[in-house]
Amino acid sequence: MKTLYTLLLTAGTLLPAVGRAQTTPTAAERIKPLLFLEGQWKGRGWIMLGPGQRSEFNQTEKVEQKLGGSIIAIEGRGTDPNDDKRVIHHAFATMAYDAPSGTHRMRAYKADGSYIDALATVNPNGSVSWGFDMPKAGKVRFTMELNSKGQWHETGEFSPDGTKWFPNFEMTLDKVKSEK
Repeated sequence: MKTLYTLLLTAGTLLPAVGRAQTTPTAAERIKPLLFLEGQWKGRGWIMLGPGQRSEFNQTEKVEQKLGGSIIAIEGRGTDPNDDKRVIHHAFATMAYDAPSGTHRMRAYKADGSYIDALATVNPNGSVSWGFDMPKAGKVRFTMELNSKGQWHETGEFSPDGTKWFPNFEMTLDKVKSEK
């Protein structure tokens, strides 16, 4: 009888937890809205490297699911259109769902080892926005989406005060290889 009582008590404790686990979206399910980026991409863009210093670049991006689909890894490389060996910018990022805060997060690294942590927002129209503060300089924000041609279109803006925004980045990429 004692064994039956222990079994029933254990089952009564575990069953509600099992039910919750089945209704709570997994990290991989929370990443699905970002999977439009998955694959290999190639195209062109421009970036402001300083006041009046607009630089054109060729861009490649490789986006893969990692850790069972719970995160995506993004590696981007921009090179001089006239010299593919001259790197304009090179970055690596991870995007994941942070369950405790209920938000998507991005950690983006530059080739020099510096990095930023940013909140990523999946917008109702399917685009993804992310940004960060630059201490003593202002704010930066980016928006990634698929345009009507199925291209990855990304824009970036800078604001010295968080109210007036100035374009500082744009790229349009075509998918060249699917990861599936």
